Amino acid sequence: MLHRTKVLAQLAACIILLAAPPVIADDESGGWGGAFSFTPGVGLRHLGLDVIEQSTGLTGNLSNDVWDSAFAAMSIESPEYQFGKSNFGFTIYAYAATVNLDHQWVADGGAGATGSREDVGTSVSGYYSYFVPALHYRWSNGGGSETKFALGIGSWVASFSGDIILTPDDTPVPTDPKTLLDVRVRKLAYLFLMQHKFNNHWQTYMSVGGPAWKEDGFEYSLEEVSIVIGYTFSL
Repeated sequence: MLHRTKVLAQLAACIILLAAPPVIADDESGGWGGAFSFTPGVGLRHLGLDVIEQSTGLTGNLSNDVWDSAFAAMSIESPEYQFGKSNFGFTIYAYAATVNLDHQWVADGGAGATGSREDVGTSVSGYYSYFVPALHYRWSNGGGSETKFALGIGSWVASFSGDIILTPDDTPVPTDPKTLLDVRVRKLAYLFLMQHKFNNHWQTYMSVGGPAWKEDGFEYSLEEVSIVIGYTFSL
């Protein structure tokens, strides 16, 4: 489910990147440039938490409906380091957002890719954040706007608690027993980001990423796909 969304996002990025004109970076000498930027914003997000009980193989997925997922976030971006005259460079991203998941994936007739998200009386709430150094490719557009793609690996921190129904075939119902969750984790994970900065301090970005880990007899995977628009303040 999330895997297909991630693949589509990465495919779209590759298509746009290949179609982009080979514009030389603004600062031909390379090196550090720009300033620290802070971007409060709002957006839509698909956030999913997969849980597998290692001893039994029982599984469950808590997530949210994309069209009912408006959220607020804060993104921090370091000054950019450009590699000489190329469009490639280096940026550090920091980000924080809340977790509030109250729908479980219910498969149609058993384990599979088709189904729907249903309210079966389970929920998880908390927060997550990341600090990710990333390689980027950017180019300037007419009028002072800029487009950038970034891919990196860094530290993700998550803290959440709640409950989930685990079943052998992803078919939870409200009367099934619930498994309590109380997770505090810090793990390395990837971040893929597509970003467009307008010349009036507004920007929009799409991010894909998240960690996977094992803890107390369970396997977890947290994946985010979000689209955000925000206003950037620079220092």
